[in-house]
Amino acid sequence: ALPTACDSSSCTMDLCEASEELKQKYFSRIADAEMLDNMVFTGFASETLACLATREFGPGDIVIVSYPKSGSTWTMELLSAIVHEGDTELIGSIQLERRVPFIDIPFKYWPPPSPVKARKNVYLTHLPLRYLPPSIREGKCKMVYVVRNPKDTAVSFLYHHKIAVRLGLQNDLTWAEFFQLFCSGFVVRGDWFEHVRDYWTFTRNNQNAKFVYYEDMKANLMREDKEMEEFIGVHLTNEQRSKVVQHCSFESMKDNDMTNRSEKLVPDMVNEKFGKFMRKGVIGDWKNHFTVAQNEAFDELYKMKMEGCEELKFKYE
Repeated sequence: ALPTACDSSSCTMDLCEASEELKQKYFSRIADAEMLDNMVFTGFASETLACLATREFGPGDIVIVSYPKSGSTWTMELLSAIVHEGDTELIGSIQLERRVPFIDIPFKYWPPPSPVKARKNVYLTHLPLRYLPPSIREGKCKMVYVVRNPKDTAVSFLYHHKIAVRLGLQNDLTWAEFFQLFCSGFVVRGDWFEHVRDYWTFTRNNQNAKFVYYEDMKANLMREDKEMEEFIGVHLTNEQRSKVVQHCSFESMKDNDMTNRSEKLVPDMVNEKFGKFMRKGVIGDWKNHFTVAQNEAFDELYKMKMEGCEELKFKYE
């Protein structure tokens, strides 16, 4: 007998919905996993959010925000180089996590602060907008939101789960399983669609917030550097800017232990036996993973979830 036909929306939901069994298998492997507002967090979430709620950010601060695996490490190094006025030799001797603290963990677990004072303080978060402290949401500091096309983001996030210690070293997690988890929003840091949609709306209504595409950085990092300098109010010479752009190339960063999350320096973050933190850094790797059916289902899901965000334009190749 022929298979029963289904309409487009029901087929989409079938392909994109993770089973309860798969969700439980995923959740059980996350280190100290917590559920808050139906969102998966690694440990310390409650403590982190309590600490952040009272933290003040101001004009001397820049907060980089992204969904995981969207170019945040690249943006961290670029902004760090700019606020250190292009002194790439100096920052090349200081671990990135010390120069750009990750505010999604309690302050008591932060690495020692950088010994060098920069023109501005730079921070990183992957938190959804609703969890940010009021001072950030009120536009009291600068925010740079970096986004990557969701198909490449999903693929990169799968590989990160295979090497990340706190994500459970899920080396047997298949692409088909992760596709369903990602589409369902049942992954650490939650739903990609909600994350991007909320920040897209926020950045359009806040002059202290900038929306940056990963793919634009790949296409012309020099141009993006200039725009970033203008936005944060730190201006480099042409010579300094050229040094920064060279320093922040994917090849340079992949070979730089201060930025590549080498297990020599961050032993509890990744297990390099299963792969490197900085893997490919290309546009279009999703084509090596998405089936035709998955691609069609994802496009349908995107259209449904991102209604009203038609001005968002992603490059997929």
